[in-house]
Amino acid sequence: MGAGRPHGDDEALSGSELTRRAKAGVFIVSTRGLVILLLGFAGNVVVARLLSPHDFGVVAIGMSFVLFAGLVSDGGLGAGLIRRAEPPSSEELGALSALQLGATLAMTALAAALAVPLGRIAAVTAVMVASMPFVALQFPGRILLERSLRYRRLVAVEMSQVLCYQAWAITTVAAGFGVWGLATATVIRALTGAVVMAFVCPAGLVRPLPAFRLIRPLVGFGLRFQAVNATWLLRDQILNVCVAALGGVAQLGLWALAKRLMEVPYLILQSLWRVSFPTMSRLALDEPRATRLVQQAVEVTSVGMGLVLTALAGSAPGLVPGLFGSQWRDATAVVPGACLGLAVSGAVSVATQGYLYALGDAQAVLRATLLQAVTWFTVTLPLIAPLGVASVGLGWCAAAIVEALVLGRATVRRIPVRLLRPLLAPILVGAGSAALGWQVSARGGGTLWSGLAGGGCSAVLFTAGMTVADRRLVRQTYGFVASSVRAALSPTRREKAG
Repeated sequence: MGAGRPHGDDEALSGSELTRRAKAGVFIVSTRGLVILLLGFAGNVVVARLLSPHDFGVVAIGMSFVLFAGLVSDGGLGAGLIRRAEPPSSEELGALSALQLGATLAMTALAAALAVPLGRIAAVTAVMVASMPFVALQFPGRILLERSLRYRRLVAVEMSQVLCYQAWAITTVAAGFGVWGLATATVIRALTGAVVMAFVCPAGLVRPLPAFRLIRPLVGFGLRFQAVNATWLLRDQILNVCVAALGGVAQLGLWALAKRLMEVPYLILQSLWRVSFPTMSRLALDEPRATRLVQQAVEVTSVGMGLVLTALAGSAPGLVPGLFGSQWRDATAVVPGACLGLAVSGAVSVATQGYLYALGDAQAVLRATLLQAVTWFTVTLPLIAPLGVASVGLGWCAAAIVEALVLGRATVRRIPVRLLRPLLAPILVGAGSAALGWQVSARGGGTLWSGLAGGGCSAVLFTAGMTVADRRLVRQTYGFVASSVRAALSPTRREKAG
């Protein structure tokens, strides 16, 4: 590695080592997501008993500004360095760090200035925004670790942040600091991440270097990449407002709960999305290997996610009221459409989105995202009044199909993959299995136990049906899961030493 290059061995990965790290990353990131979800849930239960709904609303406002600040400061430039074949130099990483640090410091100063005349909510927001410069310091390390698929080290950073956040938040809120405990916990989380990153990243914390010219070539791709994230964020906010305006606040509450329930399958998809981008960036120019990986990704994801989504849909009539109370029963109406939509778009997007990003075609992903959002609103809004919250699930399903079609079309123009055929059996078998499980769950009284019975019935029927329909896909999926676990639990000496 030449002068100016950060330390690390990410550019010397063999094909087998790349495959091993990618498989390990899927298991590691999925497990990390589940642990963080459980820790967050437990922390919220404790803190919610000590704070009022108004306090949580104040923190939610502050978090919205934090998300916006992160969106603006990142600019998608980090993604441009991850996908690039040439490794980033220390100077480029320093220039990126300087840009992001400068942007977040400016936002922090602006928030602090506005806090004085605008009062308590603005002051809490200013404290939370003050966490962003510490987040900016982590970006160079995250780029290097993502490029080398070192997800153990990334998870060490993220888990340290979550543990310190929860410990600080619970302690300070219990001590009587109220909402300020949650606000300052946001700063502690970011500071912890910066400190841990300095230890786990081979390059440490990169010193900022004001030199925008070094990263100017990344701006075009970065803006399109970040526009996708901005569209997702804007879509969710507008959808919430529309559901509340047209269906009432109660319908918005039902949708919010159903969305939380769908976070479970999302954890799996997010781990696959996250790993697919840096992996595909290594293979995008090797068309035969890229074709095989995209094909395998859609096949494995369609079966694996089919099992999870089928079980979730079958259990919903009992699981939702059993866990959250009978007043939330109507939230189950969202689940069938949402599960069917994820079964279609999840498998296709995991297989294609990282590949398109790796080629630099963020425009195709952005087009799919925009059409998905438009379709979701077009289907949902006219149906809210007659169908209630079920309309959101139907809109999700229609939007997912549109997204899958656009992403699939952009991919098959480049490589000869079959995206439709691997979906047919899992979707048909899954729909039938979920319907039978739904009946078991509903007719069992809509209790938690009937929900577990319905979900188990759906899972067994799906597994049996897929074994009959396509035994090869089932064996391939099982083999991938097993090898992911083995790779995650048995790191090579080289990764240990690095």
